[in-house]
Amino acid sequence: MKRKGWMFLVLVILIGAKGNSLQAQSQKGCDTVLYFVYENAPRMEKILPGPPALQDARFYYDWVQYCDTKALRDTPRGDTARKDARFSASYMMERFGQAIGCKMTPATHPELFQLLNSIHAAERSAGASAKKYFRRKRPYQQFHEPTGLPQHERATDFTSYPSGHTSSAWLAGMLFSALAPDCQEAIMKTAYEMGQSRVILGFHYQSDVDDGRLTGSVVFARLCSEPAFLQQLQKAQKEFNRNRLGV
Repeated sequence: MKRKGWMFLVLVILIGAKGNSLQAQSQKGCDTVLYFVYENAPRMEKILPGPPALQDARFYYDWVQYCDTKALRDTPRGDTARKDARFSASYMMERFGQAIGCKMTPATHPELFQLLNSIHAAERSAGASAKKYFRRKRPYQQFHEPTGLPQHERATDFTSYPSGHTSSAWLAGMLFSALAPDCQEAIMKTAYEMGQSRVILGFHYQSDVDDGRLTGSVVFARLCSEPAFLQQLQKAQKEFNRNRLGV
């Protein structure tokens, strides 16, 4: 996880330590809203089956997928995978905008931009405890082979399971599906491909990605119980419709 991500996670924990309130809280100086505090986030380690052991048949599938997909790194699909590592709200708008057929930017869709930042914070809160609990080595650490993005490699970053990039992409896909249900197939195909990008690059096993999608689904269901999320979703929907349909 990048330094900025760790700083944000520490902030979430500190805020959570001050109380159990589930009300949305805003961070000073940024557009991120905490729909639930860290200590009240879904504990994915209590839901997920956990990563397969090296002698497990599921790990053989992970290994096969790793071997098959790394050949794609020097292809156009590999180029897309490297772009998918950008992992920001503005990139999500760009990537899913292509699936929907409309251009979205933080300037044209500020309500949606805030919503994407906030659901990403929720995903981090839910996935952090599971990553810490399972402490799975990443493929490049296990096999001692380079990835498609060597500048992102960390020797002791044992946070492979579940995939945070995948759960955020899947969560964003569910959000965009709610905004543009007529494009759901293209949207969720994009979300699926973004997860597979992590396998192609060698940063995650297939099981990390598969269960990252489950994490995204759990977080979205949890968010749907939060009035503040639903209110912001309504604002984003009106803004989306106004820009796309002129209504």
